[in-house]
Amino acid sequence: MPLEIERKYLHVDLQALRQALTDSGAHCLGAHFESNWVFDAPGRALLESGRLLRLRSQEWPDHTRHVLTLKRPAPASDSYKVREELETAVEDGATLRAVLAGLGYTVTARYEKVREPWRLEDVEVELDALSFMDVVELEGLAAHIDSVQRRLGLDNAVISTKSYHELHQEWLRQNHKPPQFSFVFDAAQRAAWRQKLGLPAQTSAPDGPGKANTVSEPSHVVE
Repeated sequence: MPLEIERKYLHVDLQALRQALTDSGAHCLGAHFESNWVFDAPGRALLESGRLLRLRSQEWPDHTRHVLTLKRPAPASDSYKVREELETAVEDGATLRAVLAGLGYTVTARYEKVREPWRLEDVEVELDALSFMDVVELEGLAAHIDSVQRRLGLDNAVISTKSYHELHQEWLRQNHKPPQFSFVFDAAQRAAWRQKLGLPAQTSAPDGPGKANTVSEPSHVVE
């Protein structure tokens, strides 16, 4: 199974990073709006085994792409976030959600983000806007990630190998809020982003408002 190797960077000056990307000859691949659904089997069998089943919808002004992804644990690394990953594009995201529900899978988390992907030295440089923070993510081979990190001046940034879910849990604790699985934009954030991206208006997350579920023990597998 192919490996996903990535590293996150926090508290980055995004404007300065965009300039560094442009100066380095990187290519922007087109910002888009992402909606994500994380599924689990009865008894949270996937969570208990460290696996993640996710359906992602990516929206551009002229098209939408749906991708089903399975992630599994890989050998631990202190320097990178590493997962085994299989993914495939699907034609109809809503129908696939219905199929998974019919098989007994339930949505255990919902999250949204705006992703601005760039490519440099065979590394995906992703500028992600979440409802609670902005994050930069480098994905590629480990040696290439290190090289791009130096070229973009990210050596002094706060580096993290945590998942977005774990970063969200930290943010919730720091802001004295209860643990929650989901993190979606509020109506005002969503409307502003969709207008900026040239997308049709949408006041709530697909399949309802996407309210976060309070949990007793945070999951460690989201994203």
